[in-house]
Amino acid sequence: MRRLKVMRVMVRRKGTKMGRVPSPALITLGRQIRRYRDAAGLRQRELAELLGYSEPWLSALETGRLLPKADQVAVIEGALHIPAGVLMEVCKQLDIDPTPQWFREWRDVETTADVLRWVELSNIPGLLQTEDYAAVLLGKDQAAVAARMERQQILTRESPRPPTLHFVMDEAVLYRGVGGAKIMHDQVKQLVDSIGPRLTVQVVRSETNPQSAGAFILATADGRDVAYLETAVRGLVTTTGEDVSILSRAWESVRSYAMSQHESIEFIRRTAEERWV
Repeated sequence: MRRLKVMRVMVRRKGTKMGRVPSPALITLGRQIRRYRDAAGLRQRELAELLGYSEPWLSALETGRLLPKADQVAVIEGALHIPAGVLMEVCKQLDIDPTPQWFREWRDVETTADVLRWVELSNIPGLLQTEDYAAVLLGKDQAAVAARMERQQILTRESPRPPTLHFVMDEAVLYRGVGGAKIMHDQVKQLVDSIGPRLTVQVVRSETNPQSAGAFILATADGRDVAYLETAVRGLVTTTGEDVSILSRAWESVRSYAMSQHESIEFIRRTAEERWV
């Protein structure tokens, strides 16, 4: 595949790496949220459900291990009936969004996409990872894991309806041991459980896989096509028509070599039972 023309990517901003030592302001914010939650008589699980987030996400926030978005803090103020601005004053001392600029752009596309077509060569796609599998890949950074699990909420949301997702994975993804046999068994098994009318997973044999240049994702969002490519240092986002056309042809090519859905399901199940026991 010839080199793609990509959009210029912003450099990661200083101090925004997830997993860094929490700042005093972030710890203060977490303590305030916990104090107001206790005053409201809510358990952590109850507030998480009220907010529409997972309990691990709220736990990471309350212990100063997760940087929230500004709109999330505003929602927390409303849910706990706190005067507007009380928590936001603390947020002014924080770099609210720790996500690199290049991934923020893709995250916005991902959350509004109607269709996602994903080719993966090395790891289980992030939207399909179990929490244990993600924890190993992310070095047990609980804040990063919570953020990844939060991304998966697009799979079960009620409105707008979840996107249609098509995944094609090289068989090497299923063979690469991440975290030991139990984690891999549970992860590979969950792949099968994830498959449904709006989500397909197909496997392509390594020796016949025509895609060797790297993983990529094609999204259709708001009537436009957007592509995301992974590199050794960062992700690249492009909307250039020529780039999207190249990747669309690559998608059709790799999918034509993949096993059928039925064959893929049987292959994934067999791998879980024979390799990861």
